[in-house]
Amino acid sequence: MSDLSAFSLAGKRILVTGANTGIGQGIAVSIARAGGAVIGVGRSSMDDTASKVASAGGQFEAVSADLADTAAAGPMLDRIWDESGPLDGLVNNAGIIRRADAVDLSETDWDDVMDVNLKTVFLLCQSFARRALAEGRRGKIVHIASVLSFQGGIRVASYTASKHGVLGITRLLACEWAAKGINVNAIAPG
Repeated sequence: MSDLSAFSLAGKRILVTGANTGIGQGIAVSIARAGGAVIGVGRSSMDDTASKVASAGGQFEAVSADLADTAAAGPMLDRIWDESGPLDGLVNNAGIIRRADAVDLSETDWDDVMDVNLKTVFLLCQSFARRALAEGRRGKIVHIASVLSFQGGIRVASYTASKHGVLGITRLLACEWAAKGINVNAIAPG
């Protein structure tokens, strides 16, 4: 089982976007090890994550969603809240990258990255906070930013801009919602 004495998420339900591989999968498994239930959101199979969460003794619910569809992000969170109960946390991990010299990056590639990496992040936060505040619930939001939230990078203009935006929206929401019981932070792997 897990060592819940150091850090416990027992009884907590946490939504993790991009939970199918990489950092998102690692976060999902870590939540399970700490006793939390994971709602994984992704556009591809999360069977491997579900298996790893189960091996860690946790509960996993897979939700198939394409977070590039920004209009569906908030309603998806609302549906999860309505159908399976309130959420205690939100981890905005899903992201995409498009590589090209800045002079060659298409507007479509710019928009695609901004939609997934920044717009959907904000809309999920907004939906989470609306629900939590309406019910007088406390909550935690963690964004996965990047070292490129602080640096320029090369050939990743839209990704770098989106991750700068994630850092900015993290700071804004942390200031705006802290007194209302919603804690907002970011991690910047790199």
